[in-house]
Amino acid sequence: MIRVEVADDWREQPPPTRFAALDASGWLLSLPEEDAARCFAGELSQIPNARLLSIWGTTLAVLALLLPLGLFAILGNGIYDLLLEDAPTPRLYLVVGGSLLAYVVLAAIAAGSRRMSLLSQELGDMVDGFRDMTHRFHLRPARIMRQARAWGRLNGLARTPLVSVWNPGLPSPENSAEVFWDILLPLFEAQLADGSRLRLHVRADEAAAVRAALQGRPRLQLEAPPARRRGGNAQAPASALAAGERRLVQMLRVASFPLQRIMACPLTDATGPACFSENAFLRLVRSFAGEAEQDGVHRFLARCRNDYGYLEMDADQIELLRLPDDLAAATLADARNLAARARQLLISDPRRFLHDGDPCALLCTVNALAVLHDRADDDPRLQQNLKQQLKMLIGETLASLDRGEHYPMFAHLARQEFGAGPEAGQLARLLPRVIDDAGASRPLAGEVLALTRFNAFDTETLGRLARLLEVGGFYAAASAVWGKLASIDPLFAGIRLARLHERQGDAAAGLAAIGDLLASEHLEQRPGIRVAALLEGAWLCYSAQPPDALDQGRAWLAAAAGELARCPGEPEAYWRLHNYRALYLDAAGRYPEAIAEHRQALAIPGIQLKWYSGSLTNLAYVSRKAALAGLGARDEAARRLAEALEYASLAVDLKRRIADLDELPVALHNLALAHLCRALLDLPGADVDAAADACGEGLAILARTGSHKKRFALCLEATLAAGLRGEDWAARLAEARAARPSAREQAVLARSEAAADIPAALGRAVLALEILD
Repeated sequence: MIRVEVADDWREQPPPTRFAALDASGWLLSLPEEDAARCFAGELSQIPNARLLSIWGTTLAVLALLLPLGLFAILGNGIYDLLLEDAPTPRLYLVVGGSLLAYVVLAAIAAGSRRMSLLSQELGDMVDGFRDMTHRFHLRPARIMRQARAWGRLNGLARTPLVSVWNPGLPSPENSAEVFWDILLPLFEAQLADGSRLRLHVRADEAAAVRAALQGRPRLQLEAPPARRRGGNAQAPASALAAGERRLVQMLRVASFPLQRIMACPLTDATGPACFSENAFLRLVRSFAGEAEQDGVHRFLARCRNDYGYLEMDADQIELLRLPDDLAAATLADARNLAARARQLLISDPRRFLHDGDPCALLCTVNALAVLHDRADDDPRLQQNLKQQLKMLIGETLASLDRGEHYPMFAHLARQEFGAGPEAGQLARLLPRVIDDAGASRPLAGEVLALTRFNAFDTETLGRLARLLEVGGFYAAASAVWGKLASIDPLFAGIRLARLHERQGDAAAGLAAIGDLLASEHLEQRPGIRVAALLEGAWLCYSAQPPDALDQGRAWLAAAAGELARCPGEPEAYWRLHNYRALYLDAAGRYPEAIAEHRQALAIPGIQLKWYSGSLTNLAYVSRKAALAGLGARDEAARRLAEALEYASLAVDLKRRIADLDELPVALHNLALAHLCRALLDLPGADVDAAADACGEGLAILARTGSHKKRFALCLEATLAAGLRGEDWAARLAEARAARPSAREQAVLARSEAAADIPAALGRAVLALEILD
């Protein structure tokens, strides 16, 4: 029996570029999507005496051609003599009747025989040209099979332990020739020895059909499909694609935009990774390849993701387009022409390629309009029209990014727009402005340009932009936007500015600001804003914790609960209410009740992933404190710490996925501390290395955002991790001292530094909830 393995592993093992590689260790055959028969015939033509082998078939063809012609000549001459003779002889009747009977028999055989029908087709094609007939005749499976058997014997197929075939295709439902199914597979069945292996590398969507087609063949034994292994970086070469697929690759390129240089043309400049928009691609297909079947288009996308390796998700869950060099070069010219045609369509209808607020389709259109703008230097009216369209689409993009929590994608845009490099401010440059860059060199013009920054957007869009900047950790830019909005809505903007103080590590300044705001008489007319201010005040009281602040925070929390009971609010308000109640219960040592409140916050429908992951972070925090507070029962403490570790891991994974750099350092702090507590208690499965990695990641994020929130905690945890690993911990401890510890933390730190073993003393303080609580 021949063992057959059907593997959909193109991602890990793409097809070779050569048609055939034959040696004693195994055969490799890569069948191109098109002209496989021609390539195979070219391979067969290289064997010795190939021409002599083909003469036999050619001779039969000539004889088969001459036989009906000869019979037709005999029949015609006989009928002619029969008509002209006055007294036809019996012999003449016999000749006419016999030739007529023979002609009828040949016609019947031709009608009922596949071989003769193929021959009759060839004879009919002679009318269109003998050369065309000869070419196709030589590619018929029956004709090639004789040479294939000789080719197999010559290359030792019977002694080959493994034959690997890429792209065998699917058996055709029609009577058309298939190189693998009509020639190669019968050849393998005839010549491969028992125990040899046949491995078929197919696309993911073909695997089931190929396995079904191989069922029931007597010499083939199908093996169980191999385990799927994903994550390979290999890519299918251009030769593996059909002409229709190569055309779709052009549209893949046009439907992609550069993440790192959103204003640059991805087909002319070196722009780095290109983000792919499936919705823009599908609309391009509808506009420029309307004849393509929808099933085929979606099957092509699935192959690009599963088999070809052209589309892949990065660490931020953004789908990127990556093409091999040969395919990129082969499609570049046509893709540029297609992109130019697509951009022209956008002048009259900028929404042509958009779909239901998809941010990728929006950004793809923004990129195309920006390229059009930069290339229309000679048409100021067109440039002004494009600026207005860009203003509308960028506003829609910000709304879509905020609603869908597409924080990783926004982070890419914010890094280039609000960074310090030459690409900074590129989006703002293309928005309608009072003063342009050329006139901003004069002093007053520069001041006007600074004052009117972001004036192209309405207040709602600016609020969304500021919230996105907060989540991305761009606190200075967020403060600038909220400061601009403070002249329009000082109450709401004041709440956000107070929170930004706490985000940057100065909760006391935030508490002072929110206290002034809560004293405003205008809050009574805006119950929704008053609830938000009360909840923010309760949070800042807990964060700053000055003397008697917790009592004030509880009072504000009760007032917010009363307002929500009278006037229902948004899901976020209820999440904050339960979350902050849990924090105050935790401060009172009522850990089971705090955990119950956090679980209620998790159960609120409609909350964003940012808040959901925040509840997981808080559950990790309270579960760890509950474990350390009940250390008398070691088993119970171990269980609680295991829960804390699981909550912290879930929170970190989710905040990484949504790129919530605003609160990711807090989640990493809880993850590191859960690992360290398990190590300090010598519990099984403790992972000090994971704690050190979490500290390093959190400190790197804080360095990027300029925040001091949890910097002391992360530095102290890095000190503990270094001490547990027997490494130098003194430098980390010095960083902790410089990281703005509170008065209570400074006192515990000084007491621990007076001990003989400083890391051990710090560890005891952590377990006793004296520090990092």
